[in-house]
Amino acid sequence: MTMLTELQFTDARKQFSALYDSVFNSFNPAIIKRKNTEEVALLRVDLLQMILEDYKLIPEVLQEDDGSITLALDVLEIYVNNSTLELATKDLVEDLKEYAQDYSNRPQLFLHAPNRAHHFPYVLRIMLCENDDEIRTMIGL
Repeated sequence: MTMLTELQFTDARKQFSALYDSVFNSFNPAIIKRKNTEEVALLRVDLLQMILEDYKLIPEVLQEDDGSITLALDVLEIYVNNSTLELATKDLVEDLKEYAQDYSNRPQLFLHAPNRAHHFPYVLRIMLCENDDEIRTMIGL
C-alpha cells in the first residue's frame, strides 16, 4: 500500500490534465501502473532536484608535481588532468556530460553493472543541468 496517488495507465491517460495539475500545482507525486508489474512516478522537477541534492559531485583538486591540476571525482571514477584549474574544470564538465549521455544511452548496461548502478542518481543530477555553467556550479568549481 502506498500513500501516493496511484492510477492505472488508462485512467492516467484519460485524466492526464488533472493528474499533471495535481503533480505540479499541489506537489503531489503520483504512481502510474501498467499491467501488474510496471510502475512509473510523476514528480515535479524541482522536487526531484531537491531529492538529489545530497548526491554531491565535488571533485578533489590535486596539485601535481609538474604543476598541473588533477580533478578526482572518485564517486564516478572520473579523473581529469590539465595545466590549469580552469582547463581541468572544462575537461571535467565535458567528461561528466559524456558519461551522463553514455549512461542514458545504455541504461540497461549501467544499471546492471555492480560498479555503475549506484551512479544513477549522480547521472540524473548531471542530466538535469541545463548548461555547462550549472554543471560547474554543481561540482563547486
